Amino acid sequence: MLDESGEYLYRVSTRLATLAVGWLFVGCTAAGPDDSPLLSTTERGPALLVFYGDTTAVELAASVRVGEVAIVRFTSFGGGCIRQDRTEAAVSGLTAEVRAYRREPRELPPNTACTLELRTDHNVAELRFAEPGRAHVRIVGLARPGDRPFVLERDLLVTP
Repeated sequence: MLDESGEYLYRVSTRLATLAVGWLFVGCTAAGPDDSPLLSTTERGPALLVFYGDTTAVELAASVRVGEVAIVRFTSFGGGCIRQDRTEAAVSGLTAEVRAYRREPRELPPNTACTLELRTDHNVAELRFAEPGRAHVRIVGLARPGDRPFVLERDLLVTP
């Protein structure tokens, strides 16, 4: 009931403000988004190179000299509960295989939801070839929907 001084309205608004500040402290911690407890129960898997029609963009020089570093840059997709993990590269002769990884929860805790944003993650790998010739670079990941294997291939001229 509201008395003439507005005491009731004051008490209600004070309680609501206290409740809002309390939820703010509960919901926000010093840990960043990648340090959340949700990510402690994740599985590592291949990065998403295709996401419902959007395909990765790849940057790779047309040529490189023997022994010099060739940098390959490409995008993968994440967002919501999908987080970027490391990118690894292996070179054997004139063949390089690059694999980017993602982390995704095995199971969500109760009362937890993933947001629906789509994020473009940037992946970088360094390649070094020890012999001249036409090098073949394979970028391995997944295509969603279906989580089916997806491979992008690029050639690179390695000069003496």
